[in-house]
Amino acid sequence: MNSHVTLSKSVFMLLAMLTFIPFESCNENASNGNREDAKALKKIDLQALNISIAEKFDSNAQTPFMVWEQDTLDKLSLFKEVYINKSSLWLNENGINKQGSEFLKVLNDLKNDGMDIEQYHTNELVQLSKEVLNNANTQNTFSFETKLTNAFLSACRDMLMGSRVNKNKEIKNANDSLINEADILKLAIKNDQIVEAFEYMRPKHPWYKKFREAYIHLSAIQLKGGLQPITSLKDSMAIGDSSLQIVVLRKRLYSEIKTPSDTISTKWDMEIQESLKKFQHLNQLKVTGFLDTSTLKKLNTSIDQKLAKLALNMERMRWLKHDFKQPYIWVAIPKMEMDYVENNTIGFNMRVVVGKPSRATPALDANIKNIVLSPPWNVPPTIMREEVVPGIARRGGAYLARRGLKAYDRRGRVVSASAINARNYRNFSIGQAPGYRSSLGEVKFNMPNPWAIYMHDTPHREDFVKSYRAFSSGCVRVHKPKEFATFLLRDSVQYSYEKIDSICKLRKTVFIPIERNINVHFVYLTTALDSVGNVMYLKDIYGWD
Repeated sequence: MNSHVTLSKSVFMLLAMLTFIPFESCNENASNGNREDAKALKKIDLQALNISIAEKFDSNAQTPFMVWEQDTLDKLSLFKEVYINKSSLWLNENGINKQGSEFLKVLNDLKNDGMDIEQYHTNELVQLSKEVLNNANTQNTFSFETKLTNAFLSACRDMLMGSRVNKNKEIKNANDSLINEADILKLAIKNDQIVEAFEYMRPKHPWYKKFREAYIHLSAIQLKGGLQPITSLKDSMAIGDSSLQIVVLRKRLYSEIKTPSDTISTKWDMEIQESLKKFQHLNQLKVTGFLDTSTLKKLNTSIDQKLAKLALNMERMRWLKHDFKQPYIWVAIPKMEMDYVENNTIGFNMRVVVGKPSRATPALDANIKNIVLSPPWNVPPTIMREEVVPGIARRGGAYLARRGLKAYDRRGRVVSASAINARNYRNFSIGQAPGYRSSLGEVKFNMPNPWAIYMHDTPHREDFVKSYRAFSSGCVRVHKPKEFATFLLRDSVQYSYEKIDSICKLRKTVFIPIERNINVHFVYLTTALDSVGNVMYLKDIYGWD
């Protein structure tokens, strides 16, 4: 991946506009807090350090310098950009300067983003910072200087792009064109905005902030010793029943979802049932208010597991665009819901049916181009091969009739099912006429993409009342297709709900272009937010975690 792509102007503009926030440096603390210790510190020979920087990062230098063995030649060129003035970024005569002190704090704080801060050699940098203050020779200062720079460049790219390998190719990273780590570093140093730079680089979607807050909250609980497991509560607890384990349950519910208010009562009451309902909702369980086996298992999920889940999903969000252009459609695949977002507000929400595990809905970015009323359905190649051809082999024409399908040759003539087999099926097309019984229902939302995936209506309305809704062949079925079409076309008096409904009844295919630029994002996140901003822990329906 080329590190020398042009940084987006918005990065420069935003960083330049950020308000300066003063911070005390490590050195300032030392000099102001303990003058005797400060006097004992050896002054840093900045001239010698800068000479060493100039020698190592001279643009004409023939011997590549590597900060660590695994660094690439791309990183060397970034160093040459950063040190174009051949002077230290992080040190002054008295020790670590304000920017250096602040970046060490930022680096440590990245653990709350679920990032492995040791990949930036954080402990080594802390040790080197002490050596710089106590034994300020050129070797120590140069080592600290360059390794801190390397940490910034690496952490910067990881924050914008993610640090883990995207094994499932869930989505093509959209932030590559934003990145020139050297430019970000130089600008952050120039404007004294190290903290603000990393805040800007974090994903802007509100889910990310909530995931980070949950991570900090659970980490604090973990530091205090974690949560005691529930071991002996039965699933048939009734109002007024008593058990010491209820205290354990109350404390766990309070720690995780801030309820119930009473954490010491041994009595089973309505408050704890309502708390359990909330917990069940946030964990994609059947909402009963009772402690069934599935609920107990979820309650006993370790904090380490939840932290790992939050960390993974913050990483997934770093793979996505960091600043979504509004309006946009957000299809959360494991949550099995869709949001339309405009002006930072959810304007439309509905349940969706996503692909079953064997036909996973891909994570993707696209744009809605048009709405199709009374769409015909042509069987796609995968379904043709895996479902239709075997169905014909078993039942012949009866299979096609039951599904309302007709087969056509290349001249468009209707053919008998007996003519189709596993060897020649590519010579035929099979499809359904428009209508509410069609597999696409009465409305289709076209959004060109490499997977030929789209959103559409369905005759299987019964699926939307189920909590688990991974039943499709990859496309996304929407709960309120006509209502959503009306919403998207709300600026046109021509297409009221009644008008759309009347067109659909004619069973004549009509294409309606979408004039606005509406981005569509299918995302695979196994943590999510509910309608009021609570973090949900979802099923990993495709096993991608």
